[in-house]
Amino acid sequence: MRLAALALCVALAACASRRRANDPAPTEAASAADAAAAAAPVLVSQSTVPVSTAVTAPEHPPEAAAAARKPASKAPAAGKPVAAKKREWGQIEITTAIISPAQLIGPSVPYSPEYLPLPAFPEKLTFAMSWGLVAVGEATLAVDKIVMFNGRPAYHIVSEAKSNSFCDTFYRVRDLNESWLDARTLTSLGYSKKVREGHFFRDEWVLYDRDAGTFVNRRMHKDGTFNVKTGTIPAQVQDILSSIYYVRVQKLEDGGEVRVNVNTPDNWPLRIKVMKREKARVPSGRFDAVLVEPAMIREGIFVQKGKRLRLWFSDDPKRRLLMMKADVFFGSVTGALREML
Repeated sequence: MRLAALALCVALAACASRRRANDPAPTEAASAADAAAAAAPVLVSQSTVPVSTAVTAPEHPPEAAAAARKPASKAPAAGKPVAAKKREWGQIEITTAIISPAQLIGPSVPYSPEYLPLPAFPEKLTFAMSWGLVAVGEATLAVDKIVMFNGRPAYHIVSEAKSNSFCDTFYRVRDLNESWLDARTLTSLGYSKKVREGHFFRDEWVLYDRDAGTFVNRRMHKDGTFNVKTGTIPAQVQDILSSIYYVRVQKLEDGGEVRVNVNTPDNWPLRIKVMKREKARVPSGRFDAVLVEPAMIREGIFVQKGKRLRLWFSDDPKRRLLMMKADVFFGSVTGALREML
């Protein structure tokens, strides 16, 4: 039984497979900007040192290579100081020298009217997870505070998945996912996941540098080795977890579609189709709901390419996630809202 799907329903749905899908070739009609956003990240380094050892930045990082391709500018007049380019989106540049997102996390800050509001804040949703008729555990989805992240205020989004004692005997799940959502723009600043599913282990994070239009991704393995990737990002980037909150603030009209630029760390377009309005019955009550269905044209963190995923949001201003159902190899995994705080 694939209880990896337990983590999926926290963010979008079940991780039915760990195989990556091949990147689709860009169409001739794609614009240059879209081609750049969809470009596969470049493998910068692969280390076999323990995770606790810092990574040294490559001799010629992508930022330097990009600068080398730019036309040479005129030298400043003698004796005239050169002002450093002001960073707009972050205090420090995101490079491969960063070991953990914890290096960028600052203190909690109070909510301010200058921030873009979420439909509900603070908020904690608890879901009862089941595989068919069998209870397999619970998952939570919460946005609990605003913290400074690389000098910018960010909503701290946390999802957790935990299998119950019955499932622990043959497939133990303990997953933790975090996202930092820019409070001024509602775009992602970074994402972290820690996956413990059966014998599967992965610690991974992605940080976005919107000033440079790039990302840095670090994936760590159980044996202490890790991989580092860098690449480009679209201007309005979301991770798979922040995408839920981005969708919640959009207009969801029957027959309409919401498009999200997702980085996981590959860039790919997530298209979410608004199917219909109907009643949804969950352990916490009966609600008017909007049914949406993401089109998984690429394999994401939580959903295998081509697998069906359905989400029910409350049809009110709060747009709370009520229920999720993801097809897996055998049947489907469902998360139904049990409690909301």
